[in-house]
Amino acid sequence: MSRKENRLIIIEKGQLTSYVLDDKNRWEIGRASKDNHPDIKLHAATISRKHGCFQNEDGIWFYTDYNGKNGTALNYHHINPGLNGSRRPKMLKDGDVFLFGGSEVPIVDHQTVWALYTINRIDDSWRIVDTKGCQKITYKSGSEEIELCEPVIGKVTRTEEGMGIYMGDLTYVAGDIEVVV
Repeated sequence: MSRKENRLIIIEKGQLTSYVLDDKNRWEIGRASKDNHPDIKLHAATISRKHGCFQNEDGIWFYTDYNGKNGTALNYHHINPGLNGSRRPKMLKDGDVFLFGGSEVPIVDHQTVWALYTINRIDDSWRIVDTKGCQKITYKSGSEEIELCEPVIGKVTRTEEGMGIYMGDLTYVAGDIEVVV
């Protein structure tokens, strides 16, 4: 995972989709309709048609929330509109977690869309491991072992060789990393 690239990983209703943000300078995100065709199409009813956008400004990535009805949380904190409802871009950093379409109290559930912004190049051959009912999971990568006891949904674990995203019943794994349940 040594080469850098700006990437957004989205998990919605068990489906993982990965976007290399460097492919464009601006990415509109929202729920598609007959009259709306966002770059990143989300399907949850809690997502606004024009939910927000990711934009590159002089090599730095920002997210601007359009203050839709169900909002967005960044790192589990609800994004509040600026003064008089103005939009305030949020500068992104590696590891930022988004919850799209949540509420004032951000929780990961079947109605929210979970996303991760990362600058690490990731092998896009994601695998899914059934972790339903597991109280402990272990990631193995070479001689490295990372044990998670009672992991929290949305927990991202990185090693030199890969990444794991624990989402409760399912864990998504990329790279040379193994999950032991």
